[in-house]
Formats: sequence, C-alpha cells, structure tokens
Amino acid sequence: DTCDNAGTLKVRYKRPRRNTVKVLMLMDSGGSMSYYSQLCSMLFQAARQSNHFKELHVYYFHNCVYGRLYKDPMLFSKDSVTTDWVLSNIATDWKVIFVGDAQMHPYELFEPFPVVKEGEPESGLDCLRRFKDRYRHIVWLNPYRRPRGGFFGEWGQTYDTISTLFNMYHLTVAGLEQAMKKLMVRE
Repeated sequence: DTCDNAGTLKVRYKRPRRNTVKVLMLMDSGGSMSYYSQLCSMLFQAARQSNHFKELHVYYFHNCVYGRLYKDPMLFSKDSVTTDWVLSNIATDWKVIFVGDAQMHPYELFEPFPVVKEGEPESGLDCLRRFKDRYRHIVWLNPYRRPRGGFFGEWGQTYDTISTLFNMYHLTVAGLEQAMKKLMVRE
C-alpha cells in the first residue's frame, strides 16, 4: 500500500482474531479412569483457563455414554442432562472431544438396554454412533494404550470397537497436538 501510495503511509486496520471454536468435552469418570483423574483434571483445568474456545461445555459419563450426561465428575443425578438434550441443543458445528480409556465390560457397549423406547439408542455403541453421526469434528483422547491379552482381552475388544468409530489419540502432548489438528481440519 505504501508503494502504491508513492511512499505515503496509509494505515490499514485488521480486525482482531476472534475465538469461534466451540468445544463439547465428554469425560469418562470413575472406575478404571480413577487412576488418570489427576491427568484428566489437568486437561480440564487447561481447557477451562485457556482463551482458545468461544464456548466450552464439559459433561461426564461412566465407561460409555448412555441416556444421561453429568455436570460433575461424581455423576450426581441432580446435576445431569439427557444425552438427547445434548444432541438436540449443541449445534453440529461444535468440536467434540471424548476423554476416556475405552475399557469396559463388553456388555456395557454391545448389549441392548433393558427398556428401549422407539427412536432411542439400543446400546452404548448406538449412543456413541449418534454422536459420530451428528458431529463431523470428533476425536477420542485415551490416557491408556490398548490393553493386551488375558483378563484385559475383553477390554481390548471395547477399545478396538471405539477406536474404529472415532479417531483415537493417546493423551500426551504429541497426541493432543495430533487430535487438535484433526479437529481443526476444514472438510
């Protein structure tokens, strides 16, 4: 602009960048995740304190997402919302981050719920698929590597199933970087 203006400075203003990223973080709480509670707490605090997100909503679940999500890691019923409410009220342009070890007894993921109403998910896997179908930008952060053999064979089955459904990244600095790149890709 200065060259085009014969050496006279011309002030040009740029609008400041605005945070437009909205994140829904769903964290596994209790059970096998108790060992990682400090690591998950640090992740939660870092996400809350950063100014990188326009909005951040955090909900908790145990092992797999079912009919309710909780606002507190202690999973108190009085502080919960239905999964349907979240799916209906959180727009599709939000980025979704699951945090969990993807390890549970296979019945928690594959077996049908005792009472299923028409239009509702039939199993834990169906609940996860509903998130996958609704949100384009979705990743799973896992603090644990895939379990191997013996007693952990069943848990490996759920780990493998969830890792085929979502892009899964190890909860490390490198894994976080890869996951954030995946979330921010424009498709």
